[in-house]
Amino acid sequence: MKDFRIKLKEIYLPFVLVSICTIFFYNLFRWVFDIRLGILPLKEDLLDIWIPFIIPVLPVSIWLRRPIRILKLKDPDRGRTAIQALMIFAIVAPIVISQQYIKKAAFDLVTLENASEIKSLGAEKYFKINNFRVNKDARVAYATARTSGKGNDRLNFFLYLACPFENAENAWYGVEYNESTGNTGTTTQQNAWFSNFLKYSERDFANYPFQDVSYFEKVAYSDHWDGYMQAIKNESPSAVENQQIILIPKADEFEERLGDTLPWVFGSFGIGCMVILLSLLYQKIDESTLSNFKKNKPLEDDDLRAILRFLNPLGSKGGTAILIFVNIGVFVGMIFSGISFVSPTGTELLELGGLRKTEVVQGEYWRLFTSIFIHSGFIHLVMNMVGLVFGAILLEDVLGKVRFILSFIACGVLASFASIYWHENIVSVGASGAIFGLYGLILAFTVFRIYSTGTRTLTWGLLVLYAGVSLIFGFFSTGVDNAAHVGGLLSGFILGVLLIAFDKENLIKTAG
Repeated sequence: MKDFRIKLKEIYLPFVLVSICTIFFYNLFRWVFDIRLGILPLKEDLLDIWIPFIIPVLPVSIWLRRPIRILKLKDPDRGRTAIQALMIFAIVAPIVISQQYIKKAAFDLVTLENASEIKSLGAEKYFKINNFRVNKDARVAYATARTSGKGNDRLNFFLYLACPFENAENAWYGVEYNESTGNTGTTTQQNAWFSNFLKYSERDFANYPFQDVSYFEKVAYSDHWDGYMQAIKNESPSAVENQQIILIPKADEFEERLGDTLPWVFGSFGIGCMVILLSLLYQKIDESTLSNFKKNKPLEDDDLRAILRFLNPLGSKGGTAILIFVNIGVFVGMIFSGISFVSPTGTELLELGGLRKTEVVQGEYWRLFTSIFIHSGFIHLVMNMVGLVFGAILLEDVLGKVRFILSFIACGVLASFASIYWHENIVSVGASGAIFGLYGLILAFTVFRIYSTGTRTLTWGLLVLYAGVSLIFGFFSTGVDNAAHVGGLLSGFILGVLLIAFDKENLIKTAG
């Protein structure tokens, strides 16, 4: 019973408090800056899903990682990680569900006599229009495809059709068609699937019931908004984006829009709290750690502090930290510019500095460099940064900060050359070619015995598990630029050989 009271006081109640505060303050932030003021330049899916997945990591790491240490676990590292992960997900679930509630409950239904009245109601979201006509013949269209899923194994087709309301300037009736299929087959087959999707959608649109609508919802800033805006701009390039109002029809009753979201917010929070309580129930207390915790002594093996030291640009892995921050900074800039957090299109990536042979041949050589720091979604970024960290652990101390960064850039540019040599019309982005170059250096230092015997055992394992498996995976998967990977690996190996030829003794000394 004593142990239970300690766990309740030191871990569980702080978790409940941290959870409530995190959920409350994020929803308050969203309501004030997005819903009321409308000043957040972030897409809806980012605010609905991805930020709620990231936000809880911070309060759990700051306020709960120390109390968790008082538990006496069979496998401390895995056990603590598991409990922190449970806490994070217990906070994520109600935040995500609450976003669906708050963005719908914050708006009432506005009744209009005709669509022309909507221009003065830009801050509203839901509309019932008693009399409206749509100019179907003046419709504008935009079709695109995006990949999704694990390893980009899904291919998603989208067709956005925007029809102007009659006698209502800059007001559009939006119709969207979409279809998802496996991301398999040749390019010719995928183009045929896309063509069939467009034909089916056009046939369906020919008989679309425009008047079969209960109310309209204004499209928020999202990938769907981008699709409709691209359709409008295809016809009217000078159209001002913030003046366009796109309405999509809703067939359900307005009062039903909230569904059971509010009960699920509280229900998911209650379930999460119960799971955390059960996970703590049978754990014993480590008296020594509890004593240190109450005395506020620093943790002996603090993972968070170790990560912060690793990410210090002035520390021993400063080159790696700089490259990580540059890649993350570029990605954050991409998100604020309106690019999809999960799966940007090839056109979007190309506009930001992605690599394609046509543009390079025409003189845009800077793409060989800029494409290294652009990533096609959050998962792509994370995977590459993990690969960078593993390589850096074995390499930066040997090369030093400056040579490490220069090697990364040189291998990345050479990998870009390999990509455009092999691919005629592929948009390529990402740091993986440069990272494979670092693994090429590691391979050279392993083959020519720069590393010690014990370290070489580790490097061979890393080369097989990361570089080898990644290359094999690339040969059997679509959307992977293996030409850049091979080019980076070879350029890194050659660079390593050159460094050994001119500076072998110093390399052996720093590697030791």
